[in-house]
Amino acid sequence: MNNYEFCVQWILDQRRGNNVRVLDYGCGAGQIVKALRLRDVDAYGCDVFYEGADYSSLTDLASKDGMLLRMEGDAIPFDSASFDFVINNQVMEHVDNLDRVLTEVRRVLKPGGKVINLFPDKGVWREGHCGVPFLHWFPKGSRPRVYYAAACRAVGLGYHKQNKSVMSWSQEFCEWLDRWTYYRSRQEIDSTYDKYFCDVVHIEDYWLKLRLGERKLIAIWLPTFAQRLVVRKLAGLIFVARKPL
Repeated sequence: MNNYEFCVQWILDQRRGNNVRVLDYGCGAGQIVKALRLRDVDAYGCDVFYEGADYSSLTDLASKDGMLLRMEGDAIPFDSASFDFVINNQVMEHVDNLDRVLTEVRRVLKPGGKVINLFPDKGVWREGHCGVPFLHWFPKGSRPRVYYAAACRAVGLGYHKQNKSVMSWSQEFCEWLDRWTYYRSRQEIDSTYDKYFCDVVHIEDYWLKLRLGERKLIAIWLPTFAQRLVVRKLAGLIFVARKPL
């Protein structure tokens, strides 16, 4: 089970009845929206479709009226109190102003509605976009970071190599990270979410069991806090927050 499938399953587990509306915030190519609609869930998506991402697999929903909408700035193009659930999957590490975005997410949720969040904080061990451990721990614009990335690349680490030279790949990825990522501490994330939502519940252990599927016995002997710690360090945070009534 991948993250897209996990988000779909979480919605199916949470919904009560058939009249729920779901927004995938930062929907990318629309895979989650399409999967939910195939299961008769009234789902929509929005994204800024920024140039730093790949939308080559954009689903056919993009051509259907109102299902996937382009955002202008941080404004979500839907009415207030429109959705029972909001999904954000690997989005918030690309957001420069978290307060502004969470204000909008809160606005479009119905009272009591929930947002499920999957994204890495600064404490995650591996930079997930390029596959190099700890690369996001360096300051932005750091020249030593380029050489560190090159050293990791030289021993076989890293994604999206595309026959680029070691230094070219390292330079380009570090520039991409500088421009498109905003890794925050767990403390900053928690304090910002607490301004807009209540009943924040971490579900990294639930995510781990679903991701492992039949192999979940590998992790089930670990206490819950250890399961959550493993996920946070290897993948990122997974938590649910609720809009107050």
